Amino acid sequence: MSLLQPSACLERQAKTLLDNGFHELCRFGEEDFLSRVQRLASSSGSAGDAGEIPVSGNVPLCIAFRPGLVNLASAMARIEAKSATGVVEMTPLSPDAFQAIDGIQLPEGELYLLLDIDTGRDLLNVSPEDSLAIIRQRGRTPLTMGEGVALAMQHPELLADKKNFNCIQMAGSRKPGDQRVPSIWFSKGRPRLGWCWDRNIHTWLGSASAALRVGEQL
Repeated sequence: MSLLQPSACLERQAKTLLDNGFHELCRFGEEDFLSRVQRLASSSGSAGDAGEIPVSGNVPLCIAFRPGLVNLASAMARIEAKSATGVVEMTPLSPDAFQAIDGIQLPEGELYLLLDIDTGRDLLNVSPEDSLAIIRQRGRTPLTMGEGVALAMQHPELLADKKNFNCIQMAGSRKPGDQRVPSIWFSKGRPRLGWCWDRNIHTWLGSASAALRVGEQL
């Protein structure tokens, strides 16, 4: 386990998002976006001792957004891996069909932080249903669909760098009464937001989780 100093990492994340026009998807001006990121830095600093946060996963932090703030198809189109941009293909459903599962409480505000993210490399070949139980036993929280899209936008290497990362499933979002789990992987030559069944296993998909969520310090 290592220690994260959030402010330096957040600066890099903010630059990546600005370069990808993420603030425009949120309908923020650049200054407004950077001001919100600064408030997130203040909030994350208060989450640990001496401004440092323990990290055991393979992604220290990620800027996430409240559901409905960003059109996910537009966000996927800003994700690039292997010289191809992302698409949404969730037939017969659409992203609007999914919502956060019981037990997940998202912070108030337009933006928030995910801290200590694990893409689930040790959960490859484990079904999302079984992975969810393991994640909860570890005291962690599964990522939602929107959080997975935000993660892929800031870390597209998870779609291509098989040595250090893996493609992800977001067991924190479901359509009530449905067994589909939203997933992001590289398919048919492009990054793809789709779904898989909750009891199926895959060698390339792991259920992603985070240690906690932190909202803006207002």
